[in-house]
This record gives sequence, structure tokens and C-alpha cells, in this order.
Amino acid sequence: MAMSQLLFGKHITYSLSGVARLGVADHMDGEPRPIEEIAEKAGAHAPSLYRVMRMLAGFGVFREDPPRQFALTSMGELLKTGVPGSVRANAIMFGEEFSTRAYEHIATCISTGTDGVSEAYGKPIWEVLAERPEQCESFQNAMTSSSAAAARAIVKAYDFSGIERLADVGGGHGELLASILRANPETQGVLFDRPEVIASVPEGQFAGCADRVALEAGNFFERVPDGCDAYLMKYIIHDWSDQHCRTILDLMREKLPPRGRVLLCEMVVTGEPRPTPAKLLDIEMLVMTVGGKERTEEEFGALFAASGLRLNRIVRTSRPICVTEALPA
Repeated sequence: MAMSQLLFGKHITYSLSGVARLGVADHMDGEPRPIEEIAEKAGAHAPSLYRVMRMLAGFGVFREDPPRQFALTSMGELLKTGVPGSVRANAIMFGEEFSTRAYEHIATCISTGTDGVSEAYGKPIWEVLAERPEQCESFQNAMTSSSAAAARAIVKAYDFSGIERLADVGGGHGELLASILRANPETQGVLFDRPEVIASVPEGQFAGCADRVALEAGNFFERVPDGCDAYLMKYIIHDWSDQHCRTILDLMREKLPPRGRVLLCEMVVTGEPRPTPAKLLDIEMLVMTVGGKERTEEEFGALFAASGLRLNRIVRTSRPICVTEALPA
């Protein structure tokens, strides 16, 4: 039975993605509601929606009350739009074509070390997303949603005071950078990402600190912003092979002042045998990226050393993400 539940994992993932895309949770609260009412508001087929919600109720996402009524649990609340810790955007992304097609090739990934996206489309994930604006938007929405939850934990755990100008390299829509700047009114910021990402930064994203932030478009394999005493990357290094990472870190080391620092916000793989978020995310990197992976403390240390940096400390947060700090060697 335990093995069967693991094998049926895709049914859970795709069901969560489906109800998230339909916005089912946005029409619910803690009070039981008839399935017909929920389906009408979500634009769904009531008998089919019932079967999906009945299954998800067994995993604590919904609470089923007879006759055929459902209420949200605290876990199900996370499928709502805009609530703290919302995973709705992430759930939608996991059901996107670029993700589902990539996982069809996981046996090839395991056999050869190639990635599933390249096997499915003949090109890496970033080129696929660049050609598919709607799926790219879905991806960016998921990254922004993840950033909102992680940002609070990062800002609470790490002391950013003393940084004069901070560059968030590959910073997406700037959720993390905005959180840092609001908490540190003396710090200037630079949001640096691909042109299409910078162009889609929501209006008002930097409300309250817009006068202290600059938006720069560029390629972090070619350059990073000038005049910064700290470079920050969240969930960027894990997308790339060691060779690619050294290219990015070399550019930062070249511009880093003697008292500067590089901050990588990533999960850290530990030796504990139980399932961990880092080990699960590592499989996503295996299938979705060319050479990307989650790294151990020792692997981070080696990566820094190859670029003239040294691992100074790893700051744990209340979430699985850590702040890995490197200084000039």
C-alpha cells in the first residue's frame, strides 16, 4: 500500500494543479459547501470535481462532510490566491506542458545525465519558456509566489544591515529584493534579470522603496551590475552546472570589493536519510535543467573556492531555504 501511494503520486500532483488552475479554493472557506455550488463558481463539471476533491480530502487538502459537501482545511487554504504562503501558482506550474513532458523522459535522464526538457523539445528550459509567453508567465508567477514566502524567512534570519548597494542577480520580479529594501532603509538595490523578465515587473512591486532601486536587464553569464558591495542570488545557482556557476561567480568576484559578500539563497543537501525538500527539489533540477542540482555544504565550498571566494557561513531560516554567505578569499 505504501508503494502504491508513491506510484499514484502523479494523480495527486495533477489533481492539485487542476483545482488550482480552476481557482476552486478561492470559492471556499472553512464552512462546508455543496459540490454543485463550488463547481458552478469554478466553472467545473460537478461530478468530476467531486471525485477529485474526494480523493484530495483523503490527503487533508479538503474536508468532506456528507452529503457531498466540502470545506477548506488549513492546508487547502494554501491553494487560495494571494494568501500568505500560497502555493497556487506553483501548483499550476507543475501541470504546465513543459513540466509534464519533461518528466516523460526521466528514465533517459537517469540513464544518460541529460535533462528531460531537452529530450522533449530539443532545447533547454530557458529557450522553451522564451518561446511560450503564457508558460513563461506561469513560471514567473510561481517563482514570485515562492519568493514571497521565502523572503520573509530570509529577511528575518539574515542581517542585511551594512550593505550599501545590493544586486539581486536573476531576481525575477523583485519580491525578495523589495522585502530586503523595506527592512533596510539605508540600502540601495539593483534588480538584474533577462530583458523579458525586467519588462514584466509588476507596477508597484517596489512601493515604499522605489527611489532606492534600479532595474537592469542583462545576461548574468556576460556581466553583473557595477558598484555593488553584495551580490544576491535566490534559486539561481541550483539551475546550473558547476562550470556555468563558476562563470557567474567569477564575474561577481571580479567586481566584489574587499569587504563585499556573495549571498546564495538555496537549499542545502544534508546527509540525513529521511526525505527532505532539498532532495525532492534536486530531482526537479535533474529533469528540468542542464546540469543543475541542489548542493551540499562541501559542494558549495568547492564552488566558491574555484572562483576566489570562501564559504564563510550558512544561515538557516525557518523554511528549507538557507543563506549561504561567501567572502573574498
